[in-house]
Amino acid sequence: MTQKFSNLIDLVKIVSEMERDLGLSDISNSERKVLLAISDLENRKGVARTKAILTHELTVGISRPSVFRALAKLEKLGKLSHKNNTNGAYELI
Repeated sequence: MTQKFSNLIDLVKIVSEMERDLGLSDISNSERKVLLAISDLENRKGVARTKAILTHELTVGISRPSVFRALAKLEKLGKLSHKNNTNGAYELI
């Protein structure tokens, strides 16, 4: 095994542990990526709008219907809500 693989394994272990700590290990990969995209957009732009979520680098490979399913599931799980009770803008809870 090369050093690069060893470094990658260490990083994957760290990320997995962080996901467990944040309660993200029990949601799907798509839901996780959507949630992380929302967090990133909130940090960088102050708001996570649907269009930005759909085109975010973490979600660009996820189909539009899958993103909307993930948003609905994450809202149902209490991980996010509509920002200021508006459609098309989300915030983490």
